[in-house]
Amino acid sequence: MNYNIPVRLAKLGKHQTEIIDILRNSGENITPAELSRYIRGKENPPKSERVLMESDKIVTEWEHENA
Repeated sequence: MNYNIPVRLAKLGKHQTEIIDILRNSGENITPAELSRYIRGKENPPKSERVLMESDKIVTEWEHENA
């Protein structure tokens, strides 16, 4: 599924590192390189869909806060 996260982050003036911080605080073990590969679709392990779904929720929340 394409979450279009990079474009949405750019519109919000946010960065992937902010998503990583939130994911790590919730217990997800993720590196910047992993998130980047998952977003670009370069890797698709089982973990990737969970990380992308959570990232989408985070970005959606930010979008609602800025609406």
